[in-house]
Amino acid sequence: MRSSLAEKVCVSIMPRNIGEFGQLCERALELGARLVELRLDGLQEGEIGGAARLVQDMSIKKIITLRPSWEGGLYAGDEQKRLELLRRVSVDAEYVDLERRTVDANPRLVEELRNVGVKVISSKHYFGEAPSSLELRRVVAEGLGMADIVKVVNNPGKVSEAMDILALYSEASFRGRVISFSMGERWCLTRVLSVLLGAPFTYASLPGQPVAPGQPSFPDTLEALEVFLKSWPSWQL
Repeated sequence: MRSSLAEKVCVSIMPRNIGEFGQLCERALELGARLVELRLDGLQEGEIGGAARLVQDMSIKKIITLRPSWEGGLYAGDEQKRLELLRRVSVDAEYVDLERRTVDANPRLVEELRNVGVKVISSKHYFGEAPSSLELRRVVAEGLGMADIVKVVNNPGKVSEAMDILALYSEASFRGRVISFSMGERWCLTRVLSVLLGAPFTYASLPGQPVAPGQPSFPDTLEALEVFLKSWPSWQL
């Protein structure tokens, strides 16, 4: 069961230099990962272009993310340069994660990437006040018209706001194309539930190396999924 569930859990890694890049990827492979998110905003700008060759040589499915500071990432350089780097590195990946604002402002980049077989994930993170359920559904519906997958993450202050993010999976047209969960340690279970409810995959970390608040480890996420599916064997992913 574990090997099949691994397809549903993406391991996020954030190397701080090119040398660490290979080490972290190798660690993910040793744990049985089938999909990794490469958070390239942890690298110096001059090193990001050099990551393109490493990405090309990796024998694992990849999501390329170069998260800008205005969306909670570490990249604080020129925006046009960021888009050029994303274009260069992403052509050898299965997915590229672009912020919703980036998708809206750069439809030609989105089209170019999709034309070469790269699936586009449109991401929206709500770090402040959690949006209403109506706003969440609007963001997802609009996003699916421009991208292959829409990722929506909120920062709940109460249980009902975490439930709003999971309720997105009740929409039949969203299932399989939406990844929605809540950030923070208090809400880490929503990351596991997202897969059970219909997300194509969820995000986890290498043990002891979370990339985002409340991100559980890859082994812990697999174990949680196994426990749930053994307890309710009729549940189908």
